[in-house]
Amino acid sequence: MIRKNPILVFSALLIFLSLSFAQEQKTVPSQQELLYRSALQHYVDKLIAKLSASSIGQERFLVQQIRMLNEEIRARVTGVETFRKNYFELLQQRLAEVRALKRRLKPYNSSRLNEFLERVENTINETLRMGKVDFQRQRAIEDAIQLLYVAEEMIKMDPNAQIDKDTEFTQDLKKTEQKLTKQSLATLGYEDYQASAVSGAKRITIYDLYKEWELTERVNYQLRWTDVLIIKKRLLKDGSATERERMFKRELRHAAEAFNFGFYDLAERSFGEILNTYTFIGKLDDVRFYKGLCNFLLDRYPAARTDFELLVRDYPQSPFAPQAYKYLMRIENEFENYDKVVAYYQKFVQTGVQGSALYDEVTFVAGAAALKAKKYDLAIGFLNRIGRSSPFYSQALYLVTEAYIGVGNYIEAERILKELAFNHHLEPDFRDKVLLKLGLIQYELGNYRSAIDYFNLISPSFSQYDRVLLGYAWAHFKIEMEKPYAGDRDFTAVREYLEFLIDTFYGSDYLLEARTLLAYVQQQQNEVNAALRNYRYVFEARDVKELSDEINEETRVLGEYLDLAKKIEEKGLAEEKPEIFTRAYKLRTRLYKPYLRFRYLDLSSHGFAVQNEMDRLKEQLEELQRLKKIAKERQRKDLYKKIENMELRIYQALNNLRIDRSPEILGINYFDVHPLARKESVIEYRNKEILKMRQEIREQRQEIIKRLSQLDIQINQARKEKNYKKLVALELSKERFQDLLNKIDFLETQSYKSDIMKSAINLNKWSDFGAFGLTNVKFNIKTMTSSQIEEMQRKIEAINKFLELRRQNIEHKIKQINNAIVVMTRKVRRQERLRKREELMRQFEESYFDTHDTEIIYEPEPQKPEQTGETKTNQQ
Repeated sequence: MIRKNPILVFSALLIFLSLSFAQEQKTVPSQQELLYRSALQHYVDKLIAKLSASSIGQERFLVQQIRMLNEEIRARVTGVETFRKNYFELLQQRLAEVRALKRRLKPYNSSRLNEFLERVENTINETLRMGKVDFQRQRAIEDAIQLLYVAEEMIKMDPNAQIDKDTEFTQDLKKTEQKLTKQSLATLGYEDYQASAVSGAKRITIYDLYKEWELTERVNYQLRWTDVLIIKKRLLKDGSATERERMFKRELRHAAEAFNFGFYDLAERSFGEILNTYTFIGKLDDVRFYKGLCNFLLDRYPAARTDFELLVRDYPQSPFAPQAYKYLMRIENEFENYDKVVAYYQKFVQTGVQGSALYDEVTFVAGAAALKAKKYDLAIGFLNRIGRSSPFYSQALYLVTEAYIGVGNYIEAERILKELAFNHHLEPDFRDKVLLKLGLIQYELGNYRSAIDYFNLISPSFSQYDRVLLGYAWAHFKIEMEKPYAGDRDFTAVREYLEFLIDTFYGSDYLLEARTLLAYVQQQQNEVNAALRNYRYVFEARDVKELSDEINEETRVLGEYLDLAKKIEEKGLAEEKPEIFTRAYKLRTRLYKPYLRFRYLDLSSHGFAVQNEMDRLKEQLEELQRLKKIAKERQRKDLYKKIENMELRIYQALNNLRIDRSPEILGINYFDVHPLARKESVIEYRNKEILKMRQEIREQRQEIIKRLSQLDIQINQARKEKNYKKLVALELSKERFQDLLNKIDFLETQSYKSDIMKSAINLNKWSDFGAFGLTNVKFNIKTMTSSQIEEMQRKIEAINKFLELRRQNIEHKIKQINNAIVVMTRKVRRQERLRKREELMRQFEESYFDTHDTEIIYEPEPQKPEQTGETKTNQQ
């Protein structure tokens, strides 16, 4: 067997790489050419590293097997050094013979024969230099020397014979030469492939060189492994019972050492080889168990499950059976097959290991699985079996309370939690968790003040203190809402806890719930604008989440395009087509920047939070301006000065806040204002991808198992037909599929270790509440506005009615005044007439008495006529 040197292989690939650009070295390479050469160099290094890394495990295992065979051979065979000495002495004799033949055949002047002599001599020198016993090469050297003797005899018989033209001799010479050289890919250079490329139709590329090397590596490994198996079977067949037992113990010891030192892949291969080879030993339950444990520690859970199932099936009374059941339960629990966990636990109980630490651990796993399967009564029964001295006792009691809550028995759950909460041996965080659960139970039972009492016992350093603050707020809110009169309700404590939660726990899952409750409280206190802001924030979270979902989908599509461009690049490198590589590289370069933005968008420092903060500060400035005006009107100089100081601080803060108008490479962060929307979207996308990956892995695993079954049938058929060439190819295919199956097992395990994440955000629920709150507040505003309008209309109608009565009164007054004026006018006229009459009488009297002074006749005064009603009215 020829051992290939990786350095020679790497050198061959480098030679190929350098010669492939030999024609281009005449001119100065362009930037694209330099890029292509660099990428090709990296591609070759990657291929070599990939193949070398994948073969480390099997090479380590093969070396271990060879060493153990050498130990066994040395134990059985004596005089090895003498035999080795004789081997190399014989080679020295053959070298002397070849040199003698070379001198004797030199006068013949046959270039073909001289070249053959030179090759035989070099082969012997190389064998001596390597110091390795190689019987295959020794046989080739013996055949070559015999052929040289034949040539010498032919020349002696006919000195004029043309041996180079002898067809039969030439063919024998060529066959013997091939046996001597027997070149592997490790000793080939680019020139060998160039010659084959000239004769063939297809141009050989560097990828063809790599594939040939890979195939040769696999074939050579299979050949060496076959030699090891043949030698081992012969040693087992020819050895005595003591020798076979010694071989078994040696392999078992080496496998155990590999396991103890953490070489689990080597240990798994070693334990598997023991199970395949030493079937005559009898009971190998320990080997089967440790093989399964190696697979378990390598995160190949499906393979481990197969090993443990075979153990409990073939050796049900084995002392390793309880441990096997434990790992089977852990595997099924990881794969979320909770019914199988319970079933394995029932079988574990039958092994009779009650009262041990293993029993408590397995019982705890079974109880947790039953709880996850919502089999609450079964979970209570399992978990109550764990004793007080067990390290799982406290956790088991907590899970029992979860089961009691599941069946609605809050009283029993509260009793157990109280017993657990006042146990001073608990860890602080776990104790706070128990107190939180007690507080939540009291809240569900309607004992809000008791819930607050339990919340008061929780340390502020508790990891879930945001949940505690929300519990405080809800409890105080319920207490206030129980008051019959709205005027007696005081939501000050509710607002303090909610505002502390919102300001302190920026990324809390309960942020939306807290804002919704705060908005409702503000609505109750007629703070319409503040309530609308919080309701709108919660409602807009859904829109931001939808935007995040779209970005996640865009990121996925861009990632697929990037992977496709990368594959096209590698295809261009493999086929040595620089134009394909260049176009794919440019496409991938253009796609990478937007992909990077979408991928890490939420890490950008350029977002909307700064602008929102600036708007909030400006609103505060407007409010301070209003208060400043009031303070000035009331001549409060102290308040006026204090407001000015606050304005100055806000102006300084605004000057320090700057918005970068040219975003960084990550672009604009749309989620800094709504981090929970982004978190909910990312969690949903991640869970969706994990479920998709699990489904694809299951389908691929079924396909590989199907192919392995078909290969087993084909291998048996080829073995019956004695078609060894086909058999070797099928064995290589089976080895590759078995390696793929191990990788699939690892991937499946990792997919289930990536748990489906759950959050308490409930974005859709609280977003619906936000929409309802917005509608409710606006409806209340509309209702209040309508009421105000109706009230104003009533007031306007009353005013109009009052004005109408006033008008009627004024008109009546005016009418009365007009009547009075008429009466006064008539009176004045009458008085004027009376005055004129009196004036006339006086004038008459004066004139009469002046002329008839002695003739005056004194008559009585005439009587006044009776006054009528009109006259009385006029007088009035």
